[in-house]
Amino acid sequence: MAMTNLSPIRAACAVTALAAALAACALQPEKRVPREEISVSTADAARAASLISAYRVSKGLSPVRVDAALNAPATEQAVAVAQYGKLTHGNFSARMERYGAPGAAAENLSAGSSDVADVINRWKRSSGHNRNMLLPDMRRIGLAKATSPGKGYGSYWALVLAN
Repeated sequence: MAMTNLSPIRAACAVTALAAALAACALQPEKRVPREEISVSTADAARAASLISAYRVSKGLSPVRVDAALNAPATEQAVAVAQYGKLTHGNFSARMERYGAPGAAAENLSAGSSDVADVINRWKRSSGHNRNMLLPDMRRIGLAKATSPGKGYGSYWALVLAN
């Protein structure tokens, strides 16, 4: 049946269903970069905390510190987005609970930046990401960078902030 014969509501539902089906195809396991082809590092977490802290203090907010426990959910998500080549938060709340960090938290993702200062500057220029970095209750961060050379954007970043 052609969409011109559908009511506006049914047409919208059909378009949504088609979009969901196409998205599901894009995330098929055979399109995934194998985990062994991805390197991951949390080595930039201290530098990120320093840069974010300076930014927060300049806005009258408290600094943040690296919490190694938050590097784990950041690592999981950085690897996941590197595997699929798409930025998605998945079920962030469930992931944070799984790592024993329920409560107030936020996550920033980015792709393509090779340097931690560059990725933080990109987040500053994005209203939603900037808002996350300036949430008043946040005191701890975890950061991970996943790299899949020659695949997708190459570098994928995940920043987790928590109170």
